[in-house]
Amino acid sequence: MGKPTKRKLIADKRLVTVEELHGRPHAPVMALEELLPALTSPDSGKPLRMVDGCSRLTDGENEYPISDGTPVLYPVYVTEALQNGGLELAYYQDSKQQYFLLSQIKQQGDINALSSHVHYQRHLYRMGKFLDDCRGTVLDIGCDNVAISASLFSENCQYVGLDPFYNVRSRFRIVGCGEFLPFCDDSMDNIVLNTSLDHIFDYHRALEEAHRVLKPGGHIWLSTLIWLERAALHYDAVHF
Repeated sequence: MGKPTKRKLIADKRLVTVEELHGRPHAPVMALEELLPALTSPDSGKPLRMVDGCSRLTDGENEYPISDGTPVLYPVYVTEALQNGGLELAYYQDSKQQYFLLSQIKQQGDINALSSHVHYQRHLYRMGKFLDDCRGTVLDIGCDNVAISASLFSENCQYVGLDPFYNVRSRFRIVGCGEFLPFCDDSMDNIVLNTSLDHIFDYHRALEEAHRVLKPGGHIWLSTLIWLERAALHYDAVHF
């Protein structure tokens, strides 16, 4: 055998700004009325319907608020606390409340790179190219700013974002978490975890939930953006 060919690693420094993304044709954001047939209770898994003049959703047992047009579809045992600033920093005997408290602590820091940051803009460019072949309905878990995230997808997609943060100004999205997806089985063509899986405490459950919601033959799209030299839990205040 001959000597192996030497290959030169070339850094791809192409980028795209948020303003440039906004100017491109991109995926329409689905409305609540379009999504309603696919929505389910994060507690019971039962279908949801709107009540009280479209101010709440219910599965017949549990109720979920619609705040400023945004459905809040967390499990009921944490919804009220999250709407009032979060769970109190205390010991909880209930394992589910413990779980959400641990997640809440990790989300108190600066969890996202600035949109003006060169590495973030390079990631936007690469993610847009990565998603070139994406088609159909898209559930973007950890969507952050929908105006930016929906712009990564082509007109051939129908977009819905889901994000755990309640007090974020954004275009229409679902407030919820990846571990308890409020969607029917086999309801989405694509599940996207764009720099969000590393923020989810129980990522095994999140992937199981993504697989449950995904239609047969659908796709899960995963990416991450690491800017820390030492990517280890004891050095990192915001990622799991």
